[in-house]
Amino acid sequence: MSSFDIVKLITVRELIERGRTKAYLLSAGLTLVIVTGIVVVPTLLGGGETVYELGSLGEGNQAIFEVTETIAAENAGEDGFSLEVTEYRSRDEAVAGLEAGEVEFVLIDGSEVLREGSTGFGGSDAQDDVQRAAAIVELEGDLAGSSADPATVAGALSGQPLPVSSLIGESNADEEAARSLIAYVGMFLLYMAILLYGNWTLQGIAEEKASRIVEVLLAAVKPWHLLTGKVLGIGLLGLAQFALTVGWGLLLLRVTDSLPLPAIPVDSAVALLVWFVLGYAVYSVLYAMVGSLVSRMEDAQSVSFPITMVVIVGFIVSLNVLDSPSGLVAQITTFVPFISPFVVPVRVAFSEITAIEYAGSILVTLLTVGLLIRLAARVYAGGLLSFSNRVSFKKAFSTVEGR
Repeated sequence: MSSFDIVKLITVRELIERGRTKAYLLSAGLTLVIVTGIVVVPTLLGGGETVYELGSLGEGNQAIFEVTETIAAENAGEDGFSLEVTEYRSRDEAVAGLEAGEVEFVLIDGSEVLREGSTGFGGSDAQDDVQRAAAIVELEGDLAGSSADPATVAGALSGQPLPVSSLIGESNADEEAARSLIAYVGMFLLYMAILLYGNWTLQGIAEEKASRIVEVLLAAVKPWHLLTGKVLGIGLLGLAQFALTVGWGLLLLRVTDSLPLPAIPVDSAVALLVWFVLGYAVYSVLYAMVGSLVSRMEDAQSVSFPITMVVIVGFIVSLNVLDSPSGLVAQITTFVPFISPFVVPVRVAFSEITAIEYAGSILVTLLTVGLLIRLAARVYAGGLLSFSNRVSFKKAFSTVEGR
C-alpha cells in the first residue's frame, strides 16, 4: 500500500470516527442554534422605531418624501417610523452633510440620489423606499392627464427612476462595503477558526496518546502517515463545521433581511479562501506537533500556549495593517508565514499588494508548511511513545532513529 493510500485511509478513519461522535454532532448543532438565536431573536423582538435621516436639495422633493413616509410607515408596522429631512442650500453643503454623517443620502431636485459610498450588500431600505416613491410620483404625473400610454406606465413601474451618484465614484462605491467586510470579518473568522479547530487537532492527538491507541496504530503505519492523516481528517471536520456555521448565518441574514449583505468581489473571496486554508494548515501542524508531547489531557492547553500567543500576535498585527495596508509592517509581515494568513487577505481587500508580493507570500507559506510537516513528523514520532511525563521538544526531536 502506497503512502498516499495509507494517509487517505487514516484521514477517512478520522472523518468517520470523529464525525459521528456525540461531541462533534452536539457542538455542530449547538453552534447552529447559537447563530440562529443571534440573527433571529433581535428580528423577532423588533428593532424599535425606524428612522430615515435624509437630505433635501432643490425643488420637487416634498411629494416624494410624503409617499416615502407612507411606504415606510406601512413596512415598519407597530414598531413605528419617522422621517427626518435636512434641507441643504447647495451641493457643497449637501456633500459636507454626507461626509459628516448627518444624513444617509440626499435627494436632489426629485431626480437624483447622492450618497457618500456603497449602500452595502443588500442595498438601503431608505433608498429603496425613496425609489419606489419616486416611481409612484412619476406614475401619478403620467396619469394626471387624460390617457397614459401603456408603455409609459410599464416603464414607470418597472425600474428605479432616480440615478444614484457617489462622492467616491460609482465603481469604487460598489465594492467598498464588500472589501471592508472581507478585511474586517475575514481575519476575525480565521482567528477564531485557528484557535477553536486547531485545538481540536491538539486534543485529538493527545487523546489517542493518553488512551494508548497510538501504540497499535504505530505498529502498522509510520508516524508521519499518522500525523498527516489526523491533521487532514480533523482539519476537514473543523473546516466543514466552520463552513456550515458561516453558511447558515449568511442564509439567515438573507432570509430575515436583518443585515444588508453585498456581493463579495471575486479576488477578495479567493484570497480569503486560499489564506484560510494556508493559515489553518500552518497552525494545525503546529498544534498536532505539541499534542504529541503530552501524556495527559490536563497538559494539552499549557503546551499550546506559545502557539496561541503567536496567533494573537498575528491578529494584532492585522489590526495595524487595517489602518496601513501598504505600510512597512504590512510589507514585512506579508512574508512571515505565521502572520501572513492574517495580513495578506487584508491587503488584497484594499488592493494594496503587488502580484510579486502575493505570489512570494504564498510560496514562502507553502515551503513553511512542508518544513513544518517534516519537523512535526520527527517530533511526533519521538513524543508519541513517551507516556510517563510531558516530553520536551528537544528530547522528542532527538529520540527518533530512522522512523
